[in-house]
Amino acid sequence: MKIIRVFTLSVLLVLQQFVVVHTYFAEEWGLKEQTPEVDQCDSVILHYDGKTWSTVYHGFNMWLHDIYGFDDNNIFAISNEGALLHYDGKSWTNIDTGNTHRFNRIWGSDKDDIYIAGDYGVVLHYDGKEWKKREIGLDDWLSDVRGFHRDDIFFVGTMGRILNYRGKNWERHNSGTSSWLYGIWGKDRNNMYVVGDYGTILSYNGEEWKKHIQDTNKKLMSIWGTDLNNIFAVGADGTVLHYDGIIWGQQISRTDNWLRKIWGIDKNTVFAVGDQGTIIHYNGSEWTLHESGTDHLLSGIWGNRNDSIYVVGYNPATLYYRISYSPLGARLR
Repeated sequence: MKIIRVFTLSVLLVLQQFVVVHTYFAEEWGLKEQTPEVDQCDSVILHYDGKTWSTVYHGFNMWLHDIYGFDDNNIFAISNEGALLHYDGKSWTNIDTGNTHRFNRIWGSDKDDIYIAGDYGVVLHYDGKEWKKREIGLDDWLSDVRGFHRDDIFFVGTMGRILNYRGKNWERHNSGTSSWLYGIWGKDRNNMYVVGDYGTILSYNGEEWKKHIQDTNKKLMSIWGTDLNNIFAVGADGTVLHYDGIIWGQQISRTDNWLRKIWGIDKNTVFAVGDQGTIIHYNGSEWTLHESGTDHLLSGIWGNRNDSIYVVGYNPATLYYRISYSPLGARLR
């Protein structure tokens, strides 16, 4: 009887380990319904249904930085070491890009014209069938990407770098600054804005970049607007700036946490996300805090309507444990 008990116990332990391992990989790639135990995971994806935020994915061994999509059945999320996730309306799957450098931002003019900006001059392009690397002749870290059509794409990055892809050639713009540029937004190529270190704000009129004067030297991480008289910039220590077409003024964000990305649907539906699970919402008159349900660093946001907005983020503690140095370490502090 003793031998039978020992054998039975051993079989149960082996089965338990198999279930644990199977569950781990299933959760990592979004192959099963997600559980609320996400505190120790490396990355999360949140969804807003117009009322509450809920976790729709959590993964391991990747740190998600940004998200972009076209509809509820075609969404991309990017991460470190070239990791890329795609959502088809049912599940998140991993896509092999052949790249090992970190991805920072993603943007596309259409489903068959998507760009990724990354470290060491990495630019990837998707034509609807496959991802290919575009050679730009530089190894600068690229922080953001924005365009207006297939033959007019802008990238910004370190040392005041601004690149413009014009269909066949890459043009290097003189930004007039050596500050690291983090975010870019515009209505068209004659009305563009860039933000960066030390409160840097630049605008482009189609011919030259000019520096804007405002009253903060905080690091500005992201910029977005509805029109040329309603533009927002966010950054360090909960900084939110608003431009009315004449001057930049500070707004009360109700948080001291860093804000990493801003995105909106219209003038009354604007969101900014940041450190410690911070999500703030602007209703056209004031900012309010939302309960995100996580303390992860939230760094990317995208949505296509008021009741369908996605946010991605990662666990800084596990990222720091994995690597001893980050090229964007200044951002993470």
